[in-house]
Amino acid sequence: MISFSMVMQFLGGLGLFLYGVNTTAQGLQKLAANRLKAILESLTRRTWAATLFGMVMTVALQSSAATTVMVVEFVNSGLMTLTQALGVALGSTVGSSVVVQLISFPILNVALLATFIGFILLLIIRTDKAKLLGQVLIGFGCIFVGMAYLSGAFAPLRNAPQVIDFLSQLGTNPIVAILVGIFLTSLFQSSTAFYAVLISLAGHGLLVIESIVPLVMGAHIGGTITTLISSLGTEKIDAKRVAVANTTYRVVAAILLYPFITLFAQLVVWSTEDLARQVANAALFSAIFIVIIFLPFNRLLAKALIKIIPQRKKEEQELKLKYITKAALEVPTVAISQAGQEIRWLAHYILDHMFQVLPRALTSGDARWLNDLEKAEKQVDWYYNQINNFIRELFGRNITREQIVENHRLKLIVKELESIADCLVVVARLVQKTPSRTMKLTEYEWSHLGALYFPVSSDYLTLLRFLDLRDPAYAARIIETRHRIIESHNKLQREIMEEMTISENQASERQNIVLEAGNWLYKIEEHISSIVRE
Repeated sequence: MISFSMVMQFLGGLGLFLYGVNTTAQGLQKLAANRLKAILESLTRRTWAATLFGMVMTVALQSSAATTVMVVEFVNSGLMTLTQALGVALGSTVGSSVVVQLISFPILNVALLATFIGFILLLIIRTDKAKLLGQVLIGFGCIFVGMAYLSGAFAPLRNAPQVIDFLSQLGTNPIVAILVGIFLTSLFQSSTAFYAVLISLAGHGLLVIESIVPLVMGAHIGGTITTLISSLGTEKIDAKRVAVANTTYRVVAAILLYPFITLFAQLVVWSTEDLARQVANAALFSAIFIVIIFLPFNRLLAKALIKIIPQRKKEEQELKLKYITKAALEVPTVAISQAGQEIRWLAHYILDHMFQVLPRALTSGDARWLNDLEKAEKQVDWYYNQINNFIRELFGRNITREQIVENHRLKLIVKELESIADCLVVVARLVQKTPSRTMKLTEYEWSHLGALYFPVSSDYLTLLRFLDLRDPAYAARIIETRHRIIESHNKLQREIMEEMTISENQASERQNIVLEAGNWLYKIEEHISSIVRE
């Protein structure tokens, strides 16, 4: 019989195990993600190298999902081809199986020692790296403590004939076993957690090899279902392609392996007599089988995916983020990189659709240009809100001190960009105040205002180079130019004020518009300077 204490022990053990996996993954990501990201950027175009790196990255990050997120980011940014990305995805299959190998070893005492060392590092040594290493060790310990509780929860089932009969029947119905593996892995949203359950059951002799193999095949497929479903809601076409490929690999491999399931089971038994180790070996061997089958055809599969899942033409009215994906929040390094890319794109958008349109809106007398500016400003507001929400959500994640600082910097930059867009619209709307609503400035009035507009727009171009290259020389150039812009602004104020003292009422109104426009252009320069000082 299944008792209440067994259920509680199972749930507690599973919770501890998942906490350990997540804690270890978060710590390793903070320690290694930047370094792995740099290596990934310099990957050779050879697919086998990408596959090998995918395996190493998944073991290092303890998460095939984190590997997939980083890969998709590099494909979207053009740093990696889809063929390379599929190679890394294949490698992540083997990498996640290597993690299963680790948890199949009975090393509880070592894990408990690791937990104690982690506690010392976390509370006594104050450096960031020591704290992260402490977090990894504590998580590592929790994984095996959770495994011990899971094993203890299943121990009484050795005397439950109904349970033994049910698990034995899975061996005689491989298709049912595969479906059970898919369902439970999708339910846990973690193939590692399902493997932990299988290892615990096998450790008590509750599973036979005929059940283990199809359950492992199902776990391979189920581990990709969550990523596949989440990719359906994203606008990133390469995220969909990689997710579809990930699931396709495993489904096709299961179909190919199914007729030889008995031979495969014999291979696993030959590798070890220990049932718990057989679970780990079945996962590893089937992952290697997937790589062997698909690696030679990766390039063809990439071409097929591009045809099957083509890039759709975007409607002009449809607003969508260009780089940011929700999945990236699981890997803060990638999330911050995506936020930076999105902000740089927004800065260029403001140049193309607002800065360069402003002179025509002020001098043409055509209301269409003002309408275009107002439309662009609304779109900037939308992007600002989306980016700001993403950054705010990232603050809620477990991020390092350096990442917190960078996050604050990005938040301030996007706010300044939104303020620049607001200022540009305010300047354009001033033409509505012209006498008789002529909707434009005269050539003489524009010559006054242009003396301020052109150096400010030049500084904005320098700002774009600064954001793209992070070169402090561009920041220094803006600070230096700012003093000349202050002088130009003061000169504009003096000239307009002098003209206003001798002008008639109507002329005075127009000069006041130029004066007000100059003040708003100067505010734009202030926002530009604020960004480079961050």
